[in-house]
Amino acid sequence: MSAPGCWTRRAVLGLLPIAAVATAAPAPAPEAAAAFVRRLGERAFAVLRRRDLDRAGKLRALEVLVEEATDLELLARLVLGRYWRRATPAQRARFVDLFRRLLRKSLAERLDDYGGQTLEVVGAEPVGRADVLVHTRVRGPGTGKALAVDWRVRRRNGRFVVIDVIAEGVSLLITQRSQVAEVIGREGIDGLLRVLEERLRRPGGPTPSPRPS
Repeated sequence: MSAPGCWTRRAVLGLLPIAAVATAAPAPAPEAAAAFVRRLGERAFAVLRRRDLDRAGKLRALEVLVEEATDLELLARLVLGRYWRRATPAQRARFVDLFRRLLRKSLAERLDDYGGQTLEVVGAEPVGRADVLVHTRVRGPGTGKALAVDWRVRRRNGRFVVIDVIAEGVSLLITQRSQVAEVIGREGIDGLLRVLEERLRRPGGPTPSPRPS
């Protein structure tokens, strides 16, 4: 784990929610998308600062926040990519379940990385026909260093969702899809499921890429 006060790209990608959607309404106004991201960041960091909650309580609160801002089942489908159509219904259901459980594990492992950081929205711009890219900086207390984090926001069914989180130029969605495809290419879909189950059985600490040991 990183020492308190050190906010790494890995920690940000582990704590910030991400989702993907298949269809979308016209792009929201940049100002509205920026306000959504600002509020989401404030709520997440407010949970982490609470002294009346133990680790389990903070984890539950963060899970609620993730559920509100994301569509985890659809994200799991997008991460699986072209292999979703090749998977059997049983394999799909198992992957979605493992994906949810791994997200919870990742959140739990990232709790100790928080050390008083804040999120500042520094701009927003339309991307394509449906999305807005909100630019933020995550700053640590008492330091001028800041991590650049961009949020790709879309409106779906009357609410905002984040469809990607890009920390220092690295897309979480693209990274996860690439890792999954690499494992499936070697081990097949059942092999991927075994790798994910192994990750769930590992003790706490940084969660590695989905590779066989």
